[in-house]
Amino acid sequence: MPTPTAVLLARAAQVAALLLPGFLSPALRQASLELRTRLELAFRLAALHHRPVVLEPSRRAGSGQVAVRLPRGVRWGCPSAIPLPPRLEATGWEGGKPRPITVTPEHRAAANVWFLHHGRQALCLCLELGGGVILFRYRPLLGTWIEC
Repeated sequence: MPTPTAVLLARAAQVAALLLPGFLSPALRQASLELRTRLELAFRLAALHHRPVVLEPSRRAGSGQVAVRLPRGVRWGCPSAIPLPPRLEATGWEGGKPRPITVTPEHRAAANVWFLHHGRQALCLCLELGGGVILFRYRPLLGTWIEC
């Protein structure tokens, strides 16, 4: 169990991360835009064609599949030096390769988590069962995650 001082310091770091400006690397900024754009495209295609669409973390696309292409230097996964976001700490989630995300015409999705990183910066895309999307960003200087 964390001490009250540790909890207070962690909370102070989260507040500082929200208030202080932080710059996202151009590669991660582009990757963030790619993730949001491709996920929106998958939901629209699923609704338009009345069938599930799979969002693939790869360089290939096919019928019923939307590929996500990452900019040069951006890698899949969460480095071991970066802690998990607070929402994932109690889930038992471990890093590794991202699994495909299937979205349905009803704007629902298989819950999934994708991490990407570039240097010491990282992004975490959390997709909820109802189709809600939460994007977190890791602030390396403060050692905390913030919601984008």
